[in-house]
Amino acid sequence: MSSNPRPMMASEQLADDLRNHNETAFKKVSPFSSCLLPLLRELGWNNYAKELIEALPHFSEQIDLIDVRNMLATLGYESTPVKTSVSDLKKELYPALFISDNNRVLLLQGLEDETVFFYDPESDSYETSTALDLQGTAYLFTDNHAHHGSNTPELTNDWFGSLLQRFNKMIIHLLGMTFIINLAALLVPLFIMVIYDKVIGAKSAETLPFLITGAAILLAADLGLRYLRAKLLGVTAGRLDYLIGVETFKRMLYLPPLYTERSTVAAQLSRLKQFDSVRDFFTGPSAAIALELPFVILFLIVIGILGGVIALIPLAMVIGFIMLGLFWMPMLNSKIMRAGKARTDKQRIIMQTVAGRKEIKSIGGETVWWERFRENSGESVLSNYQTFLSNNVMNNLAQGMMTFTGVAVLGVGTMQVMAGDMTIGALIAIMALVWRVLSPLQSAFLSFSKFQQTIKAIRQINQLMKLRNECSNGKSGLILEKLKGDIRIERVSFRYGPDRDPALLGVSFQIKPGEMVAISGNTGSGKSTLMKMIAGMYAPQAGSLQLDGMDLRQLNAMDLRRAIAYVPQQIHMFHGTIAQNIRLNNSLATDKQVRDAAAEAGVLDEIMALPEGLDTRIGDTTIDRMPPGFLRSLSMARAFVSPAKILLLDEPGASLDDESDKRFVEQLNKIKGSRSIIMVSHRPSHIRLADKAILMEQGAVIHAGSPDEVVSLLLENAA
Repeated sequence: MSSNPRPMMASEQLADDLRNHNETAFKKVSPFSSCLLPLLRELGWNNYAKELIEALPHFSEQIDLIDVRNMLATLGYESTPVKTSVSDLKKELYPALFISDNNRVLLLQGLEDETVFFYDPESDSYETSTALDLQGTAYLFTDNHAHHGSNTPELTNDWFGSLLQRFNKMIIHLLGMTFIINLAALLVPLFIMVIYDKVIGAKSAETLPFLITGAAILLAADLGLRYLRAKLLGVTAGRLDYLIGVETFKRMLYLPPLYTERSTVAAQLSRLKQFDSVRDFFTGPSAAIALELPFVILFLIVIGILGGVIALIPLAMVIGFIMLGLFWMPMLNSKIMRAGKARTDKQRIIMQTVAGRKEIKSIGGETVWWERFRENSGESVLSNYQTFLSNNVMNNLAQGMMTFTGVAVLGVGTMQVMAGDMTIGALIAIMALVWRVLSPLQSAFLSFSKFQQTIKAIRQINQLMKLRNECSNGKSGLILEKLKGDIRIERVSFRYGPDRDPALLGVSFQIKPGEMVAISGNTGSGKSTLMKMIAGMYAPQAGSLQLDGMDLRQLNAMDLRRAIAYVPQQIHMFHGTIAQNIRLNNSLATDKQVRDAAAEAGVLDEIMALPEGLDTRIGDTTIDRMPPGFLRSLSMARAFVSPAKILLLDEPGASLDDESDKRFVEQLNKIKGSRSIIMVSHRPSHIRLADKAILMEQGAVIHAGSPDEVVSLLLENAA
């Protein structure tokens, strides 16, 4: 047993409070956490404590204002900060979380006849005042929950566009700053022209100090504005990166399993990685280039005013850049796509090698695998070389076009100066302005592939956001908590795709409350698909699946899964402590309930023998050193900690030794009759524990009867 228990973090203390119906930690951790529960009551929040536990920050040593706002956002309450005083806050804006200028935290509950009702976390008291005149920031809350009678918002076709609308003010500020920056850049060549034509030409040195001072002020202002623009771009990029990352990850997490489970891990990681190009666009030089491009027209107009027909030369070069891009970019894009595919293939092989190196060595496949990696590496190097060569040619062409434009402008300008149609100062000013025109054009031309990657990523984000997730606004948790475990399956059919054979075909049977049913059959007979359907992972495409008379398709998928304890064939433990892993299916479980579940799974003594007991961290490489039977028992404990009346076991005997298997049989005998148990198994010893057994073949039930009958059929088929 652990002699030196790990100190509890703030989030764990709050979770324990909620499990034990206590508020001690909330009042002790921080003034912000102290205000959380009273604020939720004022907002009318009456949902499950389980949701609040799941909204708590993980591994947080302190609960600050940001944590509280994030928790409230997760629960459906967006907050908006407003600089104001308590006396100026209107009645309809209550309740509000108020932070005074001297960092006093108050929960403003309501306003009646100029009397403010508030909660003071420092004194842990509810008070009233008619003279509470504090200056500070009030955080006002908006309830984003759908209400009765309100329509569910339609999924937009341009999610990214609607997201950008939230940054309209920032974008306007950025364009305004860029305009002033370009105006300053425009005045510098004009200043040079005045120096050459008015100061040097007229030999009037008296005005020189004033001109230089003005230019210095202009340059200082230009540097300051560039710094502020970079800072504002960084803030915009950070907020966009956070919002896109969080929302896309949430959408992928809440998509129906059928959308994602057929994709490889490498493909899903690559898809998420592509979204980073949107962030890179705003954090890199591309965003500044995009802001500069509209003002190229301004410089062309000024060149036309100063030099007349000379403006046609950079204008022709602008058209030349566009034509070159239209000709060159399709060819470059094909090379970039080839290089990207080669990198993805190489990454996939590396990931497969890391995940399956034991299997590769066990079959002596090192040479074959190395040869496959060598071929992929060669393709990656070749495609990257061709992409690099194309980029280099394009860079040289763009640089050559810029140089040719400069020489052409200088030549034509020299002729105009010699003819007396233009001054030397005007020619020098035009040369400076020409570079101001061509530099952003060249940069945009060379960054064209990045622009395309960003546009492609935005399209993928919009496509992802158009998919409907499983979350519904209706709550069925209260209904599902009272499940008895009566399962009725009537002529259920299901296939994974329109071109795939049916995984289930007309399956029908019934499981009564407290009954134990064993399902057996050859690989590919539909057993695991049926289990996942009962667990709410898939919906029947034909027929019906009813729990206590309720059709599965009418229930909230997340609430359904929480009401069912499911032990999959492949055991996964996640980063965190053993207690946190056991609580995954029931975050409200107290420490005693966690220990009882571990004892019921027959693994409590092994857990407490570890140096840190239930606080032992797992989920990383440590699980590779743990016996499969121990991990299987942890998964069983995770199922037992749930109060669910339905227990699903998918091949529970996989990877168990004789001792672990005996312990598992004892566990089943103990819980038999208290829950409806559905077990997929091939072991006769497991099947004979059931009240009845079902034999499946090619997605259909071919026999339903006593366990002995099914075992006999299995043995006959094996013979």
